[in-house]
Amino acid sequence: MEYLLGIDGGGTKTVVCVEGLTKEKETRQFFYFGAFNINGQGEKETKKTLDDIDRQLKENGYEVKNCKGIGIGTAGISNPVVATFLKEQFLKREYECPIFLYGDQETALSAVFESCYGMILIAGTGSICFGKTKGEEPVRAGGYGHIIDDVGSGYAIARDMLTAIVRAEDGRGEKTVLTSLVFDFLGIKEIKQLIQFLYKENRSKKEVANLAILIEEAIRLGDKVACSIEEKSVNDLYELWKAVHIQMPQEKNLALTGSVLVKNTRISTKLIEKIHQEQKEMNIVVSKEEAVLGALRLLKKDKKERKVLWEDERTIFSD
Repeated sequence: MEYLLGIDGGGTKTVVCVEGLTKEKETRQFFYFGAFNINGQGEKETKKTLDDIDRQLKENGYEVKNCKGIGIGTAGISNPVVATFLKEQFLKREYECPIFLYGDQETALSAVFESCYGMILIAGTGSICFGKTKGEEPVRAGGYGHIIDDVGSGYAIARDMLTAIVRAEDGRGEKTVLTSLVFDFLGIKEIKQLIQFLYKENRSKKEVANLAILIEEAIRLGDKVACSIEEKSVNDLYELWKAVHIQMPQEKNLALTGSVLVKNTRISTKLIEKIHQEQKEMNIVVSKEEAVLGALRLLKKDKKERKVLWEDERTIFSD
């Protein structure tokens, strides 16, 4: 059976969707793998994930020669090194079909809006706001990594929580229930153990960001420090949206996604209210759509629009 292959590569999880092309109907099958983020995990880990994908597809009867197109959404595709590496890996695996590369923010947007146009604000482990309208250059704000950016994200919330804990410990800040919540979550009893947890070799930003889930419980208990951190997150995310909207003021569709905005309803509700105070006509949806579906949607769109280029050579398109 001929099929299209969509890949959403992340720093901790990769989602693959195989869309079968038959005369009767389209069929979809999903598979889940490890990391696929070259910038974050390196080439070795990405090669392993590609090997796992190959093996799983073959076990399920999907032959390389029957693949009619691949759409890949992942971070860092604007980096020529990443694009070249992916091209080499798929050619090595004898794929004869064209391969399209997309930024993960674009696939997330396209998964929500059928037109593939609009704005999307993502707040998960990291954060970014991205906007795209027909005939114009895409716009973005944020997304520069946890060291200098990723405001309002799970990592940023967790970092602010941990800052509050150590400030409370040495007297620079007020006492907070976050201390006991974080200690219980990690199974530790003192600050020294917290520092050991944070600076352990290979500690991932995802593991740190996981602590952000505790902010809701702290707020429920009436903790003022936690309330301030939540408010800061809302304001930071609002600024990301505004920076993009200023550059595309006619756009009225906005999707909110990522673990912070999907799971923390307090933050998403407050953010929506804040945006609507300025733009009452803004259509805002909180989305749980898999970004891999956006990769497939963009793949089919580009297949239709750029078909003439496919007849001569295998081409890697990198937007």
